Amino acid sequence: MVTMTGLCPCQATLSPAMRPVAHSPSPAATSRRARVVMAAALLMILVALPCAAANETELQRRGHEIEANLQAFPKRALADLESLMPQTRAGDADTRRYIEALYGQAMVQSGRNDSALQLADKLESEAWAAHDNALAAIALLIRSTTQSWAGDASRANARSLVKTSGDAYVRYWAAMSVGLSARLLGRSDEALRSLQDAFTLADAAQDHYRRGAALYQLSVLDLYLKQANRALDESVAAFNESRLGGSSWGMSKAKMAESAALEILNRPKEELTAMQDALAIARKAKSDVTECYALINLADIYLRRKDYKAAFDLSERSLKLAQQQDNISLVAVNKANMGFALFGMNRIDAGKRLAEEALAEYERNGALAEISGILGDYGQYLASAGDFKAALALRDRQQRVNDKIALAVREKDVVEMQGKFESEKRIREIELLNREKDLQAIELQNRQWQQRIWWLLAAVFAASFAIVAFLYRKLRTINRLLAEKNSELSFQSSRDPLTALYNRRHFQNFINEGRGDLERRRGAVERPVQALLLIDLDHFKMINDQFGHAAGDAVLVAVARRLRDTLRETDMIVRWGGEEFLVFVPAAPAATLDEIVSRVMHAVSSEPIQYMGHYLQVTVSIGYSPVLLPPDDVALGWERVIGLVDKALYMAKLHGRNRAYGVGRFRPGKGVARRCRGSARAGGRANAGRLPAECPATRRSAALIVIDGRRGRSEAPVLIF
Repeated sequence: MVTMTGLCPCQATLSPAMRPVAHSPSPAATSRRARVVMAAALLMILVALPCAAANETELQRRGHEIEANLQAFPKRALADLESLMPQTRAGDADTRRYIEALYGQAMVQSGRNDSALQLADKLESEAWAAHDNALAAIALLIRSTTQSWAGDASRANARSLVKTSGDAYVRYWAAMSVGLSARLLGRSDEALRSLQDAFTLADAAQDHYRRGAALYQLSVLDLYLKQANRALDESVAAFNESRLGGSSWGMSKAKMAESAALEILNRPKEELTAMQDALAIARKAKSDVTECYALINLADIYLRRKDYKAAFDLSERSLKLAQQQDNISLVAVNKANMGFALFGMNRIDAGKRLAEEALAEYERNGALAEISGILGDYGQYLASAGDFKAALALRDRQQRVNDKIALAVREKDVVEMQGKFESEKRIREIELLNREKDLQAIELQNRQWQQRIWWLLAAVFAASFAIVAFLYRKLRTINRLLAEKNSELSFQSSRDPLTALYNRRHFQNFINEGRGDLERRRGAVERPVQALLLIDLDHFKMINDQFGHAAGDAVLVAVARRLRDTLRETDMIVRWGGEEFLVFVPAAPAATLDEIVSRVMHAVSSEPIQYMGHYLQVTVSIGYSPVLLPPDDVALGWERVIGLVDKALYMAKLHGRNRAYGVGRFRPGKGVARRCRGSARAGGRANAGRLPAECPATRRSAALIVIDGRRGRSEAPVLIF
């Protein structure tokens, strides 16, 4: 704990609430008395100056000690900062801002969000009254830490406020906050720039703790980008800087990042050792918060290694620590880990209860990203336990959560694009006004020359014409370069950087613009149909785990190339996400749809993919359907058709993989059983996808017919939704 080392002499005689008052001698006093008063005042100033300097240095030193251990001991830091706040009133503006910034962070870390928001409102009022941009930025940053998705805009505004400020800590904090927010939203380039700026500021301040914090965030970013070797180097450097800065929190978190990098590098023994070191550091420092994080990550390692008893014991200990800290987020993740461990120990009901409690905790906080992650893991454990119906329900629930996240990101992007557009518009208007002003000045000068010296008229006219021509040519060049740049950016925004296929955004824009609409031509014998194919690589995670993520990337590139070679140029191939591909067939005879699916499966699995001396046999599962459902060309809308082929793909996965299920026929009618269709395993003989029991009648008025692609058109009842 940080304690005061003493008070300077002048503080023993002045109340903390008193402010220095300048006294001047009375005009009626004698000259002797005036000299005495002036000498006394000079003596007080000479005594007070070193005292104030010592106090300022002490405040800054204690602030740095608190900053390095704030996250490890938030409640202790809050108490220490509360004792320092009265002393900041007599300090300079930079020191006061620094202590108040730490005070707001300690409030948030201690769970006192309401108090933090009140402090932010107070600082904001003071900032606008004093025209202090740095203080206004602190208010925005404190407010942003109490928010979830809405916090990102506040961080960006805070950074713009302190661009020209001399307050190094506020600029560092804003850069770190923007970098973290950009990484969470998947904006890797922006995150890298901001975190590198933060490291540069920390390096300029020669602050070991801040350097370690910036290096840790850079290592987490590189883990996200699958740059494991670079992440490992950065985590080791972060540990060394945090050790020099005396931060047990930074040392422990650096070891956690090191363990994550070693996991990607497939060095399991060193991975476990690094995480155990993180736990040992937390326990030596007696930081319950740090120990809780280390236990969570260690339990995750044991869950992946299927040592469920050890994972449960570690999560149970971590849960007690999280409850003592009143940290709802940590409570939720520990309950989820305990539930998954119970699934592994075949205690299904108890595991479900804890998983549902974890979801409820996150839902109260509106933590959509965490909810999506738990739903995915929860569904996998339910599927492993044989509860496929519940697993399918969780998959649909996860999809809805992901849609909400995507909508929030899109809305945020729209707001940012609008702000950027308005800013660029104002800049263009200013440039045009300046250019117009220059032209007016030239015109006025020409008139003056006309009035004074006629023989210079031709020269002035020629010069004016040359300037206008130069500006016109320059404008045309700029417009051409801008058009080329826009075209390049449009191409990049519509392509997946790994496979060079179209990305999901391009397909959504395609259907939103109505370019995929098909004219209905009833009665035609060989009328073309549109179709969607959703393709998922089988056992792709196994390839990543066994051969590394670089092998997984090589497999994705090879499969993308085979799809391009197999399908027509008019067919749209989309990297849908992860190991999933979406194919949009704009026009094809209905009778050839099964043949297209079989050809795709055969093309992918016909030859193994070579990677660094290994031959990787890859197969796919496919869900597919016409866009207008036969035989009556029923239009469900793009979103529902995509959901339909996603469910068909899920059934192909459930029934053994390396096969395809598609929609054969759709008939309105209440109480009719639903059915689906499936095609053969690639390269093999027919294997009908029949279920042993008939599908029950449902309350929806729809029926789907199953068609086995290898044995021709045959019916088998399968429940789709």
